[in-house]
Amino acid sequence: MARNETNFENFLYTDDNAVDWTKRGEIGQTGTSSIDGHAAGTGAPVWINSSRMQVRRCILQDPTTYRTRSFVVYTPTAFSAITLGSTVAIEVVGLATTVNYTVVKKIPEKQPFRGVSRKLADT
Repeated sequence: MARNETNFENFLYTDDNAVDWTKRGEIGQTGTSSIDGHAAGTGAPVWINSSRMQVRRCILQDPTTYRTRSFVVYTPTAFSAITLGSTVAIEVVGLATTVNYTVVKKIPEKQPFRGVSRKLADT
């Protein structure tokens, strides 16, 4: 029997300021590929998560076992289209069937913001 292992690929990530990035993500194995807004990766700079920069994510929970999964949402449009409480069929490693997970949390993108600098008059 073939195993359903997690595989990764580089995808195009568009931040909330409409700037394109390259972000590594799972290839269609999670069952979320129909709602995450992914597109083929480009030569855009790589987005690296840090304490100051985080991609937008959704957290899913299995209501039976309470296990959670999270996935990256690659576009602001896809993020706004996802609703809390919706159900997603997820392929779980080691199982032959899918498990229904429920969207329990949407985590928005986090980026530093550079405010306007003060320009004081010379005296």
